[in-house]
Amino acid sequence: MSTVGGPALLALCCAVVVACSAPHQGEDQRRLVHDYTDIDRFGYVIANAFRATHPEYRLTEAGYAQVHRADEMAIELRIEPALTSDIVGSAKAIFSVRQDGTSGRIYYTDTYNRTLVSVRDVVRQLDAKSPQLPVLTAALSHLGRRDDKNVPSKKVVDDELKRAGRAKEVTAVVELEDPLTASDIRSRGYLSLNNAVFLPASSGGAPIAWDYYPTWFCSTCGGDDRHMTSDFQTWVSFLQPSDDAALRPLGLSLARLREAAHSGKIYGYVEYDANPDLLRELLKKDYVKTMYLVRTRKYCMDSALGECVPGRWPKTDHLYG
Repeated sequence: MSTVGGPALLALCCAVVVACSAPHQGEDQRRLVHDYTDIDRFGYVIANAFRATHPEYRLTEAGYAQVHRADEMAIELRIEPALTSDIVGSAKAIFSVRQDGTSGRIYYTDTYNRTLVSVRDVVRQLDAKSPQLPVLTAALSHLGRRDDKNVPSKKVVDDELKRAGRAKEVTAVVELEDPLTASDIRSRGYLSLNNAVFLPASSGGAPIAWDYYPTWFCSTCGGDDRHMTSDFQTWVSFLQPSDDAALRPLGLSLARLREAAHSGKIYGYVEYDANPDLLRELLKKDYVKTMYLVRTRKYCMDSALGECVPGRWPKTDHLYG
C-alpha cells in the first residue's frame, strides 16, 4: 500500500505573549491581549483553538488545571491520536495552558509543575506510539492545493482499495473536488461525516477543522454530525478581536476563522477504519476528487477486551444519503 509522505507534524512552538512595555502603546496592547478573568471563557477559546488546528488528534478531556496560582487562568488538555491504536490506552498526552495574571502572557507547561513545554514536544510523545500520525498530517496538508502534483489518481486509489479486501479496514483522507457544505455531502451519498476541514493549511497558518465530539469546554457539541458546522460557527461567533493573542500561537487568526465559518464549506475529511468496498463506492462519486490512504490494517469484529478478533466486512455497496 502506498501512503502519503511528507513533513513531520506541524511544529507549533510554545509562544509567549507579553504586554508592550512602552507606556504610549499600553492602550493599544490591551486591545490586543485579552485579560481573561473567566476560566470557562478562557477554556472555551483555548481548548477549541487546539481542537480546530489539530485534526490528527482528539481532545478527549479538558478541564481546570489542578496545579495553578490564584491570579492566573489555567486549564488542562488531554489528547490522543485520532488514529486509534491496537493497544488500549497506549497513546495519551496531557499539558496545561496558562495566562499569567500580571503580564497577560499565554504559555504551555507540564500539567504537574510549571516547566515550560511546547505543543510540538507534547505531540511528539504520541508519534512513536502511532507512526501513521505524520502520514495523516501530510495527507491533510494536500487538501485545497490546486497545483499539487502528488494527487493520486482515482484508478490508483481504487486498485489499492480492491487489494485490501474485506478482511482489512482503511483510514483515508477524502478530498472533495470543490468545497461543499455538510448537507450537500449528505445529499450526494456519504459513508460517515464526523469531522471536517473547513479551511486547509496556508502558508504560516494551521488548518481549520472541527469534529462532533463534546468536551468540557464545548458540552453542547456532538451527538449529531448535522450540528458539526453550526457548533464550529457558534464558537467562532463567540470570539473577539482581543482573542487573537490566544489564537496566534496555534497558527490561527480571527480573520481566517471568520472566513471559514462564513463559508461553512468542507474541503475534505477523514474516514477512519472504513470498509474498503464502501470507500471504493465513495470514490466513484463525482464530488470526490481523490483519497489519500493513510493506514490499512486487519478488520476487527470485536476489540472490547483489548484484543482484536479478526473478521470480514459484510458484502455491501450501500452508502448513506
